[in-house]
Amino acid sequence: MEDISSEKIGTLRDIILDSADDKKKNIAADAHREADAWLMKETEKLQREINLILQDARKRAEDIRRRQMLSAEREKSTETLRLQNRLISEALMRLQDKLSHLREHEDYVSILAGMCIEAAQALKGTDSLKLRLSAMDSNLADKIIAKVAETLPEIKLTFDYEPAPISGGCWVTTQDNRRQVSSDWQSITQEMADNLAAQLLPLL
Repeated sequence: MEDISSEKIGTLRDIILDSADDKKKNIAADAHREADAWLMKETEKLQREINLILQDARKRAEDIRRRQMLSAEREKSTETLRLQNRLISEALMRLQDKLSHLREHEDYVSILAGMCIEAAQALKGTDSLKLRLSAMDSNLADKIIAKVAETLPEIKLTFDYEPAPISGGCWVTTQDNRRQVSSDWQSITQEMADNLAAQLLPLL
């Protein structure tokens, strides 16, 4: 009789553990889907901003093209280059301002957590990473790390208390500092600069 009871208890325990493991996997999957959805949503927002900038650039480029038809080719080239640089500078300033205002969003912690998850996934081959934030965002570290752990429980993410020299976003590095993914506003803006230049050149 005692053996039967022990067997039932063991079976019940296994059922409970299996159920807890399934629940944990479901929670991790949901968190990952939320992060992916957020990243897609923010990417679409930035693309819309870029499209507006490009529409404005096309209009300006057309005005410049009409004015330069009577100008020398050398003067046209100089003006085109100047316009391109000005448009890129304006576009990057608008983008930088847009990114800086993300701090005002109520889901800012989720935004940073999503960026950390993306950075951690890029740093394959290690299960121990460090997070650096701007001085203004350092108070959010615990919340960000907790959200990342929900999606990537296998990654040990620790906070580096030395503020990163950035205005927002995050840096994620390996423990030995040999590899780093910079997901800060300055890096994102700089990456957009080459893309904008490539799209503007054919228009000018």
